[in-house]
Amino acid sequence: MSRRSGGAGLALIAILLLAGCGDGDGGKEPVRGVGEVRANSTAQFASCKDWRKGTVEQRYATIRDIRLQLDPQTADATQTELPDRTTYRLFQKTCAADFAASLRLYKLYARAEAYAPLRNDTQR
Repeated sequence: MSRRSGGAGLALIAILLLAGCGDGDGGKEPVRGVGEVRANSTAQFASCKDWRKGTVEQRYATIRDIRLQLDPQTADATQTELPDRTTYRLFQKTCAADFAASLRLYKLYARAEAYAPLRNDTQR
């Protein structure tokens, strides 16, 4: 093999690696939550106005994003007292009000989660 064909072979391998296999999810972008993105997260700025515009997938992605930002992420404390379905219903009900457009979802979540252990309607 000549030096020239070896270099071309390496270039071809590099191109295949860069364009090739992908990340294993079929090339689909992960669903991002609703609202403005800051530091790869929508948790800080997501509002009821954004929630109303989002799809169901985006809304659940928002809930997961908020939970990752607010809940402790240690091996001992990965459970939340506020399940996704309960959070979804809370956001739907709160954001339906006319005055709620500017409410931040993370603030709603934090307050609801604080009282979740005292309520019996937030159980899984």
